[in-house]
Amino acid sequence: MVKRNNNYSSSVDAGYGLIYRLNDLWNGADRAALSGDLEKWNHILNAIFRNLCYRGTMEIEYEDHEKTKIKKIGLNEDDSLVYYKFQERIRNSTAKIHIAIKNKNRNEYNKAREELHSILSEKDVWLRKFMQERGLYLREVEFDPSQAMWGG
Repeated sequence: MVKRNNNYSSSVDAGYGLIYRLNDLWNGADRAALSGDLEKWNHILNAIFRNLCYRGTMEIEYEDHEKTKIKKIGLNEDDSLVYYKFQERIRNSTAKIHIAIKNKNRNEYNKAREELHSILSEKDVWLRKFMQERGLYLREVEFDPSQAMWGG
């Protein structure tokens, strides 16, 4: 009879999996941004944000004192305040794009797309800083050739 190990804990630091997943998402975000696919770029940035919010607690508001009925669920305010502001700006810019299409106004369409691109660029930079604050970027190193023999 073979006894199986029922221990499901990872032998490798789970942080590596998150870093690899984030790196893959960033590669996709860069490709979408470079190709001008603004909608895809935004969806990938949203996925990156979700992956960065794994720590901390959710804000849960209950309808009763016994905590049997949930009234509202939300992200931690510290994590979500800036994110929700970006989402609002993106919605407004996207609405301008749709209005320009409806009115067949190429000039307004181009301006609205430029505005959306600018907002997504800011969101992209903010997420990179957000990731850095959580220590999920690899450490930046400066190469010093004079220390190469000693591993520097």
